[in-house]
Amino acid sequence: MNQTKDIINFFEHVIKDKRLYPSHISIYVALFQCWSMNRFQSPFRICRAEVMELGKVRSLGTYHRCIKELHLAGFIIYSPSYDSYKGSLVEIIDFEESETSINKAFREQKLSVQKESHFSTPEFYEVELYFNERALPSALAYTFYSFYDSQSWKLSDGKLMNSWQAAARNWISKERKISS
Repeated sequence: MNQTKDIINFFEHVIKDKRLYPSHISIYVALFQCWSMNRFQSPFRICRAEVMELGKVRSLGTYHRCIKELHLAGFIIYSPSYDSYKGSLVEIIDFEESETSINKAFREQKLSVQKESHFSTPEFYEVELYFNERALPSALAYTFYSFYDSQSWKLSDGKLMNSWQAAARNWISKERKISS
């Protein structure tokens, strides 16, 4: 695999793909740099903080959205580990090899992480990771998860929530007000 051709092919695909924005390009280039530092080993392990720093991305939400969307768009294969000591696995797609195997419908589909996505119940480890990334204890994550799980992930007005992360931010904000 010729790495120079890979980055050129990526930018050719980005020009054609109207779903991608500068944040996607920034994260992809950061991943490419990590791949280079790993001597083009495939797959390779990444550290979220390092990718965010290399990609000049400050928001955890933007980082996670871009990684998921790059994976869904077929630019990378992303296997999250949820273990900060281990790191997630990423594989950069070789466009010349994969072009024949990638279904055209897959290439043209909308990215499911966009606005029209529907709520999906989180796993506890996702909630725990969200709280731990904000330097909050797992016990608080468990309390949050247990409460909303018992409520079938519905809000106080009985409607199904749109985003558990938004509910978690509100929960954290209320907890901080109580403790101060």
